[in-house]
Amino acid sequence: MAPKTKRLAASALRPDEMPQDGQIELAFLGRSNAGKSSLLNRLAGVQIAHVSGNPGKTQRIHFYSMVNWYLVDLPGYGYAKVPKNLREEFGEAVDAYLTTRQPLIGGILIQDVRRGVQEEEYALLQWAAARNLFFIIVASKMDRLNKSEQKERRRVLEAAYGQMIYPISSRTGEGIDDVKAAIRGLGLTI
Repeated sequence: MAPKTKRLAASALRPDEMPQDGQIELAFLGRSNAGKSSLLNRLAGVQIAHVSGNPGKTQRIHFYSMVNWYLVDLPGYGYAKVPKNLREEFGEAVDAYLTTRQPLIGGILIQDVRRGVQEEEYALLQWAAARNLFFIIVASKMDRLNKSEQKERRRVLEAAYGQMIYPISSRTGEGIDDVKAAIRGLGLTI
């Protein structure tokens, strides 16, 4: 993977720390350790996000400059090895961002294919529907299952979400082009 680029435009917890130029934003959401940073790096083609084996490393909202839009990396939810008060602080910042940010056009939810759909994922689905935003689900870590397990997990997740999912492996690159095509479908360059 290439060295980190200078694409980080802002790292924020408060609205006044966020970009004010009005460029379109696409948020990347997911449970801690779902593979969000690995996917971001694959999509960008360079290392923009830190990949760690310890959940909860992303503790601020990171805005990465793309071509006329921002890829927004939100802190993961669920288990994270950080103090409760800090987890609450970035949780509140994410909630405020998702409910009030005007340039936000949608979200991409990264779901570890081996995990079930939880309350938080359903809440994100409802959030996107209530705001009439673009929203897709990416099932990460497909390479950790055999072919029959992949097929079954995809069926289970699509039934639970009520929509198509995008199965990927950030390690092998499988499915990454499909996610890029979905983003391009929004008129965004990636």
